[in-house]
Amino acid sequence: MSDEIFAPPTADTDVVDDNQQTFYVVSPTKFLLLSILTISLYNIYWFYRNWRAVKARDNLDVWSPMRGLFYIFFTHSLFRRVDAELESVGASRNWNSGVIATLVVFMAIASAVLDRLTRVNIGEPYTDILSISTVPVVAYLLLQAQKAINLACGDPEGRSNSSLTAANWIWMILGGAFWVLVLIGLYFLVTDPAWLYE
Repeated sequence: MSDEIFAPPTADTDVVDDNQQTFYVVSPTKFLLLSILTISLYNIYWFYRNWRAVKARDNLDVWSPMRGLFYIFFTHSLFRRVDAELESVGASRNWNSGVIATLVVFMAIASAVLDRLTRVNIGEPYTDILSISTVPVVAYLLLQAQKAINLACGDPEGRSNSSLTAANWIWMILGGAFWVLVLIGLYFLVTDPAWLYE
């Protein structure tokens, strides 16, 4: 009888979990709905989830929630990682990650400045309109990154994360209601600005 049957079991520690994605895969439709209807709040979560995936895979010492919240400081580095992953898997996508990252950061800063101008009644209603218009622009820019991420993860259509959850619906309904209120307010601000000061 061999002593090997009493040896402790061994495991292959080099095996990578197939379910662990390099980045956060989302279908383009779901991404656009959540990004626009939540008035860009989803973008913070999106950056957080991407950094959480990168941290888990690469065993990085980063704080994912802060990288999501302060994404303007980490957009370029995340997009460079997406480019590196595309190259490593032999996939190609016609997107300029540096330009898109710069535009995302610029639009986020522009939105913050426009919001501040609106709060102190400078340039109304134009600053309001410009601020609101940054939402779909940023969503479009981040969609280019999402498509690259999906391709890098081997799921170009984002089918693995295409269905809307109950939480998604709640956020979209709340955001949609807010959009309605904002658009009604802008309508009255443009057509009869005197009501604001009555």
